[in-house]
Amino acid sequence: MDTLLEKINPITASGQACVLVTIVENAGAAPGKVSFKMLVLPDCKTYGTVGGGSIEAAAIRDAAKIFQSQKSELKRYDLESLGMCCGGSSTLFFDYFPAVRTLLIFGGGHCGQALYKMAPQVGFRVRVFDNRPELRPQFVEADLTLCDLAKLPTESFPKTDCYAAIMTYNHQFDYTVLRQLLTCGKSFEYIGLIGSANKVKEIHKQLASENITIPEQFYSPIGLNIGAKTPAEIAVAIMGEIVGVVNKTETDSLRKKV
Repeated sequence: MDTLLEKINPITASGQACVLVTIVENAGAAPGKVSFKMLVLPDCKTYGTVGGGSIEAAAIRDAAKIFQSQKSELKRYDLESLGMCCGGSSTLFFDYFPAVRTLLIFGGGHCGQALYKMAPQVGFRVRVFDNRPELRPQFVEADLTLCDLAKLPTESFPKTDCYAAIMTYNHQFDYTVLRQLLTCGKSFEYIGLIGSANKVKEIHKQLASENITIPEQFYSPIGLNIGAKTPAEIAVAIMGEIVGVVNKTETDSLRKKV
């Protein structure tokens, strides 16, 4: 069972939610013992067992509902009604584990570093992408990916709950990164691009010339309009905007106008 529980963190860190189903009570005969566990993924892949047969099939179906409600739940099963000859009942607890939100930061300069330090404080896993090896001492090694910004490893991006902040040291790199994010087939909750209003207008023109649709999840100039100047203040403005997106809070009055 320890091995089963150890799977939860890697799964949620990869951008997938999961449901841990545990038998907490049996009455009469039942195929699974109390404390038996089964981990269910959104695609119905499972690890472990709660006894097999009809009760396990029912638990997998009900786990699918938990993914929709995103709420843990206790559920009792009458085994006879499931067509099982045991004749008893089992009570299962469905424990929902949400996917860890991931913030991808493109550009590890001063603003990127400030954002990198702040995001984990509000529950984000952070990955930083840059092409400058000299930045490595500023980051935990596992969090920094050194790569060609024109060839991002988009296949490694999380499937869900993914947010992105683009703040490289070069306008063309910013556009190249943005273009890849918009065309890689992945779904983003938020894509923010640092820059002036003039830069944003030019970006819009470039995207239009390539027939690339700008989604409603695109925010630029990035960050709330709080008069931020320093890298730390800019990070506060960006995280405030992202938290507003996460919480579906209306912050139009604080957004920068193009």
